Amino acid sequence: MLHYGYARSEPGHPGISLHTDGQPYGSKIFGFEGSAPAMVRVLYYLDDLTPDVAPFRVIPGSHLSLHADGNPYKRFESHPEEVMVTCRAGSAVLINHKVFHGNFPNVGDRDRNMLAVAYRPAWAGPQGEVEEWDPAELAKLPEHVRPFFGNRNTRHWMPDGANKPPDMSSEAPGINPSRWRRS
Repeated sequence: MLHYGYARSEPGHPGISLHTDGQPYGSKIFGFEGSAPAMVRVLYYLDDLTPDVAPFRVIPGSHLSLHADGNPYKRFESHPEEVMVTCRAGSAVLINHKVFHGNFPNVGDRDRNMLAVAYRPAWAGPQGEVEEWDPAELAKLPEHVRPFFGNRNTRHWMPDGANKPPDMSSEAPGINPSRWRRS
């Protein structure tokens, strides 16, 4: 787990611009927390998302773009191909940190509450140092949850790797195309 947060959208909230949560060189908004090269955000909705109460918005497939319009530091007011996502309380939406997303305005008569949790692979540490978890707070967590709160700065980078290192493997199940085929 890299970070977590709570967000409330009250009636009258104007919505959130389309943006990414991945900013590879850090930023004023996210610091280095958004600089991990691979990250998944899980948005847990505590209230129903309806068309009038701050529904999620996303540009499907935008995380795949290498065009200048896909620059993760850009923000958009709207997009003609954005999609509205509604769901029931208790639902979770998983997003790649490079996808452009946000939420529509809350024009309803109630709050919309959400928990957002960011996970990354251990190898994909942030580009710069981020503050570690508070040991006193970690001690309050159930034992089975603590492993998810590892060192936030762990990195398994290999910038000095050779073209033909002596310990090269001939298989890697984690990148098998067959992982994505359904029977």
